[in-house]
Amino acid sequence: MAMTCSGCANAARRVLGKIGEDKVKIDNIDVETKMITVTTDLPAADILEALRKTGKEVKQLQ
Repeated sequence: MAMTCSGCANAARRVLGKIGEDKVKIDNIDVETKMITVTTDLPAADILEALRKTGKEVKQLQ
């Protein structure tokens, strides 16, 4: 995700939190590498859609 500051990381936490802590576990958010790692059984498309709500560019790496 195109993160530039801790505010961007917090925005990612907020939108992922709205999905539900029982559905998405945030493993790591690293502003420096612009990477977010999550554990979930949901389709990647659902996670990407939620993260796009931050207004930042998002792409799946793996």
